[in-house]
Amino acid sequence: MDRVSLVIRTICLLIACAGLWEPLAAAEKPNIIIVLADDLGWSELGCYGNRFNETPHLDRLSKQGMRFAQAYAAAPVCSPYRAALLTGQYPARVGILDYLRPNSANALSQKHVTLAEVLQDHGYRTGMIGKWHLTGYKYHQAPFEVRPTDHGFASEFASEVKGVGNGANFWPYKFRDQPIRWIDIPGQALGENEYLVDRMNHEAVEFIEQNHEKPFFLLLSHYATHSILNGKKELVEKYRRKHPPGKSHREKCYLCQDAGLQGDPLNHWASDHNPHLAAMLESIDDGIGLIMKKLAEKGIQDNTIVIFTSDNGGETQVTSNAPLRGGKSQLYEGGIRIPLVVQWPGRVPVATVSQQPTVNVDFYPTLLAAAQVKPPEAQVLDGISCLPNWSDPQVALKREAIYWHYPLDKPHFLGGRSAAAVRAGDWKLIDFFDDGHAELYNLRSDVGEQHDVAQKHPQRVDQLRARLASWRQHVQARTPSSLMMARAGKSYFQDSFSAGRVSDRWFFRSPWSVRDEALWRNDLPAENDRIFIKNPEYRDVVMRFDFRFEGARDIRLLTGTPGHYNAVVHIQPDHFYVQTARDQSVPYYPSIQGECVCEFEPHKWYTMTVEIVKDEIVAHVDREHFVVGQHPILDRQRSYFAFQVDRSSASFDNVQILQAAALKDWPTRREQLKKIQSVRKPLARSPKDRYQRLLMNTRDLLYRTDEPFRQLVANVDAQKVREHEKFPEVFSTIKQVRKGIDQQRRELQSQDKRYQDLQKQINQARQAERDYVLGQASVLKTLPKDQFAAAFERVRQKHQQDPPYLSLVKERETREQQQRQDFSALFVTNEKIQAAQRAARKKLANQLEFKELVKQTAQAVMAERNYLINSNPALQQLHKELFDN
Repeated sequence: MDRVSLVIRTICLLIACAGLWEPLAAAEKPNIIIVLADDLGWSELGCYGNRFNETPHLDRLSKQGMRFAQAYAAAPVCSPYRAALLTGQYPARVGILDYLRPNSANALSQKHVTLAEVLQDHGYRTGMIGKWHLTGYKYHQAPFEVRPTDHGFASEFASEVKGVGNGANFWPYKFRDQPIRWIDIPGQALGENEYLVDRMNHEAVEFIEQNHEKPFFLLLSHYATHSILNGKKELVEKYRRKHPPGKSHREKCYLCQDAGLQGDPLNHWASDHNPHLAAMLESIDDGIGLIMKKLAEKGIQDNTIVIFTSDNGGETQVTSNAPLRGGKSQLYEGGIRIPLVVQWPGRVPVATVSQQPTVNVDFYPTLLAAAQVKPPEAQVLDGISCLPNWSDPQVALKREAIYWHYPLDKPHFLGGRSAAAVRAGDWKLIDFFDDGHAELYNLRSDVGEQHDVAQKHPQRVDQLRARLASWRQHVQARTPSSLMMARAGKSYFQDSFSAGRVSDRWFFRSPWSVRDEALWRNDLPAENDRIFIKNPEYRDVVMRFDFRFEGARDIRLLTGTPGHYNAVVHIQPDHFYVQTARDQSVPYYPSIQGECVCEFEPHKWYTMTVEIVKDEIVAHVDREHFVVGQHPILDRQRSYFAFQVDRSSASFDNVQILQAAALKDWPTRREQLKKIQSVRKPLARSPKDRYQRLLMNTRDLLYRTDEPFRQLVANVDAQKVREHEKFPEVFSTIKQVRKGIDQQRRELQSQDKRYQDLQKQINQARQAERDYVLGQASVLKTLPKDQFAAAFERVRQKHQQDPPYLSLVKERETREQQQRQDFSALFVTNEKIQAAQRAARKKLANQLEFKELVKQTAQAVMAERNYLINSNPALQQLHKELFDN
């Protein structure tokens, strides 16, 4: 080793020993800037061939870096794209499948270790400017908000605080007569006519100025070019002069109305050569110029990755994505293929084009690789590092396929349909959930997707469909079926069980807890245990929830009023059915509305949707598996919502209770569904089961439609009333007896000092037991309600044989025993009540009045039963098979 090498090695060793190596390495980490446009189509930039829009700075960025010809968004709309960008996961895995409504309880869960968090943990200064759209908003009564600062961004600016997209792009950023700004910009900085894109560009430059001395990550997320398009007046006029705007897609425009104009003379909705889109894009482009100028000024341009892209394709109302088919909200290329330009001097070769398909889940691993940061083990990644391709556009990415999952309740107003898609090589399959058909395209020869070749290649369709299905299972994708009867409205209740964000309206007991961001019926012993929501109030409704069998055999959704369940959905591993239950407040009997054979695989997520409008109900898991029914008991206000599970274990997620109104085409669709349901093969049942179900349904139908039968029922009811009035000691129901006991208990509680003292001692003993358990595990006091009850019970079971605990239990039991002895009438069991009634009956057996009354009741019951059985030939035949032999 020569002297120079020895000196260099010695210096390096001294630096390492002094602990100075890490800061030096950190200084070499590249800065990262992502500029994200909203709804900007693949063909809008000059560098992608557009000759109307002017984007000189972005075109220069492309010449100084790499342009990607086949870059994809992970979804055709906003929120899922953004979730994928920050998590490196497909939206199907994240659980954000569509754009989040303003009142949504779904939000980007804090269980994720986002790209911003990882970079921040490795010395990066992180900032977010602009559109977030990964939460609901308190302004719209969302149960909570999750902000960028909850996900690793040290600072945020210009994030929305309410629904967006209304064209209020100039100071003071208020739309018409709304009382607040829709965006959190406290004051103007660029003069009286401050324009939002300009202000965001200004803040981006300021962020660089304030943070350039350390590596930084900036996400500049523009609201442009989202409609209502609204550009700066001088730029709009420039593009009007350049080319006449196309015909407006809409006849009404709020911004024109506010200017005292009719129609859309200001061309906000021009369907082509839209001057506002071009103006907004030029403003974004100006920001690119300002950013690049600031990077050069600070001498950091060579160590900064600059990325420009869009969150989905352009809106077809205001532009064309030609030569691509479709646009925003659609899984055709126009909805998901997006512009992508990357510049990184010395690392990304200049003036190059990559033809490798990439998707925005790739940013997470790629940027971490660029920063020489190892991805966190806690965050599962669907993306792959594209760094080799960034260095050489000819390097192929090692990926088998790209996937999309986009289920919808109804078609998007821009034309999108409920579907999934997969691209493998040059082949792309779109699998439509709404009608079950699939389309197949070869993108090498047909990038415009004009020639569906599914009929020519059925084997390839089957292969790609199987691959899609396998992928959905792998990422645990949820696929709620589209609404059949109703359109959903405002939210009554929502919960996605995100970490730290579980609704406090659930009543948690020990058999129920939240873990892995789902509601679980856990393994603590309890049969047919329920969890319910406190104080729900709803009527016409869409109820939706994800569920998964983990060992349970019976899952139920119960709705109605406490004790009066006007609709119960039973889900079992091989079928589900809807039952209307007995409600003593109205004269109806229970009935089975219909059942559907459906094999539910264990450990797999399914989504149950229940729609109730007036007296009709539809429950469905997909377009083929549904139950449709109708019953007058359904047309009622509901104040009860609960899940019941027979035993451990089952899990639930994404619970929604939404206002509903019937669709206009429901009468036609109803008849189609009823016809399908009437010819379906029923679940195989024993004759006894079939008899009981048919007996139940026949009784309900007759009571609602047959006056002679109603009279027979009335006769039976009258006889039972007479029995109870004359001989209550024999004919009181358990419920009636217990009602009297409860009244005695209330009177003692308010009037009897001895009872009050004993009850106080019992309560104190119970609290002592609780305090002992709490003292054995200090962590219990820190747990949220959704975990406390179950964790407390597990600790109690662990220490239930401790001598101090046994002593406390004995103390409580002694007090309870004393109470039972002193007030024995309050502690009568059902068995004792029934024994007393049998004894009273035996004593009265030979009394003529008693015998005659019992005889009359038996005759009335037999008359009702005979009429019931003889009214239905099928029921009559089953009765003969079961009882006449």
